[in-house]
Amino acid sequence: MKNRIISTLLLLMGAIGYIFAQTESVSFVATAPSQVAMNQQFKLEYTIKNASPSIQEPNFGDFSVISGPSTQKYESVSIINGNMQRQFSHIITYYLMPTKEGTFTISPISFKHNGENIMCNAVTIKVVAAGQANSQQRVATSQNNRNNNSANSANDPFVRTTYSKKSVYEQEEITATIKLYHKGNITQIEDAKLPEYKGCVTKEIQMKNEDRYGEEVIDGVRYFTYKLKQTILYPQKSGTIEIEKGELSTIMEIQSRNIFDFDSYFNGPRRVRKIIPFEGTQLEVKALPEGKPADFNNAVGSFKMESSISQTEAKAHDPITIKVKISGTGNIKYIKSPTFTFPTDFDTYEPKENTKTTGNSGSREIDYLIIPRHAGTFEIPAATFSYFDLNTKRYHTLKTESFTLNIEKSDNNTDNSQVISNFTKENVQIIGKDIRYINTQSTKVEKKEKDIFGTFGFWMWYILPLLLFITLVILYRKQIQENANIALVKNKRANKQAKKCLKQADAFLKAGDKEHFYEEIAKALWGYTSDKLNIPLSELNKESIETELKERQASEDTIQEFMEILHTCEFARYAPSDKETAMDELYNQTADVIGKLEEQVR
Repeated sequence: MKNRIISTLLLLMGAIGYIFAQTESVSFVATAPSQVAMNQQFKLEYTIKNASPSIQEPNFGDFSVISGPSTQKYESVSIINGNMQRQFSHIITYYLMPTKEGTFTISPISFKHNGENIMCNAVTIKVVAAGQANSQQRVATSQNNRNNNSANSANDPFVRTTYSKKSVYEQEEITATIKLYHKGNITQIEDAKLPEYKGCVTKEIQMKNEDRYGEEVIDGVRYFTYKLKQTILYPQKSGTIEIEKGELSTIMEIQSRNIFDFDSYFNGPRRVRKIIPFEGTQLEVKALPEGKPADFNNAVGSFKMESSISQTEAKAHDPITIKVKISGTGNIKYIKSPTFTFPTDFDTYEPKENTKTTGNSGSREIDYLIIPRHAGTFEIPAATFSYFDLNTKRYHTLKTESFTLNIEKSDNNTDNSQVISNFTKENVQIIGKDIRYINTQSTKVEKKEKDIFGTFGFWMWYILPLLLFITLVILYRKQIQENANIALVKNKRANKQAKKCLKQADAFLKAGDKEHFYEEIAKALWGYTSDKLNIPLSELNKESIETELKERQASEDTIQEFMEILHTCEFARYAPSDKETAMDELYNQTADVIGKLEEQVR
C-alpha cells in the first residue's frame, strides 16, 4: 500500500514537472544536397525547434517547386538531473527541381519569436548536367535524407517496379508490375507518369479493382500495396533496353505527433500533396542463337500444331478447307501463320485467323480455303512452323500433314482440261461457262424500238431530279447554315452525347463494374462541357470549366455540385469500394446536374 502511494506521488510530480517544464532554445536550420543534376528532384527542409511560427515563402530563384510545403511535427520529453525538459520541432519540406545548370543560393528566411529575429542559414546548391552528378555525393545526399527522416521513413510511401525476369531472349515474355507501397495514409492518386516500355511490344493486363489491393512485409515493416499497372512485355531487339523512370502524384494524410496540437484532434489529419518518384531500370535482352530455320518468324515459347482437311475426295469447283491449330505458351498473338504451297491452278484466298489468349498461353486457328478448277490428283506438301524453345534453348520445326486430293470432273459435261494449261488462275473463273460455241442455227431478227434519246420523257428524267434538289436546298437551307456553325452543332448535341454516356454508365452500374461506371460518368461530364462551352478536351480543366460556367450565368450551387461529382469520379477507383446505393445516387445526381446546366447555360 505504501509503495503504491509513493508511486502515485511520483507520477503526479512528474506530470506537474512536465507541464511547467522549460523548453530548450529556439533553432532554425535549412538543409539540402550540395550538388544535384538537371531533371533531378531533391528535398529542401526547414527544421524549427522549440517554436511554432508561420514562416514566409522562400525565394527559390532558379529552382521550380514540384510539391510543398508539407509540415511534420515531432515532440520529445527528457529528464536531466531531475529536471524535465520538453522539446518539439517542425520540419517544413519542399521538393524542388533545377531549371538550369550553375551554382545557386537560396537566401535565408526568418521569423519573430518573443521579440527576437530568428534566421536560418543560406543553402548553396551546384547544378550539373544530367548524369554527371558525383556518385559519392548522391550516396551522401541519399544517406543524409534517410537520417533526417529516420523517424518517419517507415511511413513514407514508395513505388517499385518488379519484373518476372531481368535477362531474356528477344520476343520472350516478361511481366512488369508497378506497385505502390504505403501505410494506409494515401487517400488519392492525382496523376501518374508511368513508363512506356520503348523497344517492347506491350499488352496491358486488365485487373479487377479488388485484385489491385494487397499487403506485404518488407524489412519487418508491413505495407499496404496497390498495383498501378501490370504489363506483358515482348522485347523486339537484343541488347540493353532502358526502361524510363516514372512519377506518382498523391494526396496523403499526416497525423501530428504533437500531443498539444488540438487542431489535429478536432479536424483530423492534414492532407498534403506527395510526389513519389521511382527509378527506371535496364533489361538485358539476349539475341536468339544462330542457325534460324528458313521459315522462322520470331515465334518464341513452346508450341504444338495440329492440322486437318475437310475432304480429300471432291469435284472440280467444290470448296475445300484446311484447318491448322497452333497452341502453347509464348508470343502466340504475334506469330505468323504457316504457308502452304498449293497447285498453281487452284483458287486460294486469304487465310481466316482466330487467336485466343489467356495470359501468356493461347491458341490460333487458321482456315485455308481452296477451290480446285479441274479434275486430277494433286499433292499439297506439308506446311512448316518453326519456333525457339525457351526450355531447350533450341529451334524446333513442326509440320502439318501433307494431303493428296482426288478431284473428279464437275457436273458440267464439258471438259475444258485441255485449255486450262493456257490460262492462269486469274483468267479462269468458271470453267465450262466462259467458252461458247458458234451458233449455226437461223436467228430471227426483230426491229429495234424507237430510240428514247431527245424525247420528252428523256428530258424529264434530268429535269425532275434537278427540281427536287433545288426544292430540298430551299427547305433545308437554314439547317445547312446551322450545320456549318461547328460551335452551334456541338452545343446542340452536348445533351444527346451526355445521355449516351449515362446510358452506358447505367449498364456498368447494373453489372456492378465500379471502375468503368465512374469512367463513363466522368466522360459524360467532360464531353458535355467540351461541347456545351465549345472548348477542346485538350484545353479543358477544372478551372476553365468553373470560369466559363460562371460567365454563362450558371448558378453557384449547380457549379459546386458539378465539380464535386467530377472530383468523386476522378479518385473513386483508388478509394474503398462504394456501395451500389452510393453509385446509384451519383448517377441520378449527374443526370440532374446536366439537366440544370442545360436550362441555365445558353
